[in-house]
Amino acid sequence: MNYRIVLIHGFHRSYKDMESLEQNLKSLGYKVENLNFPLTFPDIKFSKEMLKKFLLDLKYGGMIEKEEIVLIGYGLGGKLIEETLKDEEVDGIVDKIILIAAPLRDSVVHRRLKRVFPLLDTIFKPLKVLGKGKKFEVKNPKIEIGVIIGTETEGIFSRWLGEFNDGLLNSKECMLDSAKDTLLIPLVHEEIHRKMGIAKYINNFISKGRFRID
Repeated sequence: MNYRIVLIHGFHRSYKDMESLEQNLKSLGYKVENLNFPLTFPDIKFSKEMLKKFLLDLKYGGMIEKEEIVLIGYGLGGKLIEETLKDEEVDGIVDKIILIAAPLRDSVVHRRLKRVFPLLDTIFKPLKVLGKGKKFEVKNPKIEIGVIIGTETEGIFSRWLGEFNDGLLNSKECMLDSAKDTLLIPLVHEEIHRKMGIAKYINNFISKGRFRID
């Protein structure tokens, strides 16, 4: 089976933040697309339309007939994947999703910062997808989902987050009941997607359906 991996960066970042993962996955033999989105100020709908167009170009270019499409979302990139896959036009294109340190519901840090800065979501519009009661959901049950969560804490926000956190998110905020496999690993939020070991775990999930192989 041939695979095409699509990398989706997080909030207030660019494709450059995913370059380490891109190179690590390429060294393992994968074809990788590292996309760039306006995930700082514009509404997330603009990024959604960009990702949708990319996926439709794959579909009508005939690529998905010979390749499995794997989306990897880091941080808020995970929510961008969710928002895009709600669109029925892209149904059936994506085969696997891997979420790395992704807030799948509202986060403690987001809620606390909004108390201090009420206009937070008005200025940084992509953060609106983290509203109260919003949980990650992908309707197509055929899509395999893997979740990678960091548990090595550091930074100024860690005191808000409980025992198991990556310095920005606690593990509960990243958990997904419908995930095929979940990997908890002692890495911090800022570094988890840059480690070669994570690329190897991703390779395991893509090829074997689980991150750790005995």
